[in-house]
Parts: sequence; structure tokens; C-alpha cells
Amino acid sequence: MQKDVYQIILDEEALKSFINWLPELLPHEKYYLVLMCRKKYCPSVPWIKSDKTQMKRFLTDKSRMLDKIKQLECPIGAFSYDGKAIPQESLALYITPNPRDMWKAVPRSIKALATVIECSGKNSNPHQEVMSEIHRTCGQKVFIDFDIDSKDREIIKQAVNLVDGKCELLETRGGYHLMIKTKDAKAGFSEKLWYKKLTALADVSADPNSMIALPGTWQGGFTPRFVDSTSFL
Repeated sequence: MQKDVYQIILDEEALKSFINWLPELLPHEKYYLVLMCRKKYCPSVPWIKSDKTQMKRFLTDKSRMLDKIKQLECPIGAFSYDGKAIPQESLALYITPNPRDMWKAVPRSIKALATVIECSGKNSNPHQEVMSEIHRTCGQKVFIDFDIDSKDREIIKQAVNLVDGKCELLETRGGYHLMIKTKDAKAGFSEKLWYKKLTALADVSADPNSMIALPGTWQGGFTPRFVDSTSFL
């Protein structure tokens, strides 16, 4: 690893494969990515207070995504907090697997900015207000994502079996993301109460605006990767 620049990409081929795998965007859609500093990845650093400090967030389409990620590999210290260089160990890059709808985000952004003006929010950042609204505005709902904050094989096995193995399973530093296609969910699985039972499992949660770590990139010293879900059947 080069010590003079941040390293975000660890496996470029895996990253390229992931970008190619992502759903194709409609004309009014973009992907939302954010580079975060995570306290839990470097707990010994006392001046990092929050577990999720945003270093950089941006929008992109698939064709420009790799180049934009490479731009994050800048000199150590370019990302800082209170004048101190953000450590490599703390970094993780996330993406919304479902595209964001730019057009729907416009009225929401206008409303958010109007609220800022009404409340005399002189210290507010208009750009960040708009980015937050874009993050909350989903476009195509291709996937339903479940965050499994555990690597307990029995929990993973139960989760995969509840959806008949029809899922993508992404291993991350602290667990897995189980993603099923919305069309498969609408068609149904063998277990009729699959959603209720899946979210009732220990350490499993669902969030419509959830983000996943990108395969092939740095996540607190770990490289996220897709694994074969059928191995848990």
C-alpha cells in the first residue's frame, strides 16, 4: 500500500464487475456515494467522535463511477477533521444500490431550502441540504436490502432460506447485506411470512435508503465481496 495517498480501491476488477452489475439508470437518475470516516474502525483515535463522519459524497452514473472513486485516492491529510488527518484505517465507501431520482428530489430540496430560510439557518450549507434530499429520494426500487450485522452462519442460513436462496449476498467487515430483487419479492417465496420472519431474526434490519460498502474497496481494512448464497442452503 502506498503510504502517501489514501487507498480506496483494493481490487479494481471486482469493483468494475460490481459497477457493471448495478442496474442501468433512467435519464433522471444517479447513484449516490459517500466516503465515511468510521469511529468503530479506529476506536483508539480519541479525536474522532462520531461513528459516521462524511468525508465526501457525490453523484454519478455508471460510466464515470470508477474515475470518480479514483479521485478519492488523494494525499494523506486531504481528508481531515479539526485540522487532523483522517487515518486510512477509518475509511469506508458506500453506495445506494437503488438509484436516486433527481427529478423527484427537486421539490423536496426546494421545500428543505425554504425551511432553512424560514428558520434563519445562516450556518446551513445549501449544497449539503440538497444532497441529503437526493439521498432520501429513491428512484427505481430494484432491490430490497437487509443489513445483517453478524457473521453467525446460522443466522445467514436462516435468512437465505427464507427467500429460497434468490438473493445477492455481500460480505462486509461486520456482517452481510442480503439483497433480493423487488420482482422476486412480489412473486413470493415458499415462506409466505418471509419478510416478517426475516426482519425478526437477530441482527437483521431493513432500510429503504440503506447503503452498502462497494465490493473491491477499502472498508476499515476489509474488502467487501459477493459470496455464493446457495452455499448456505
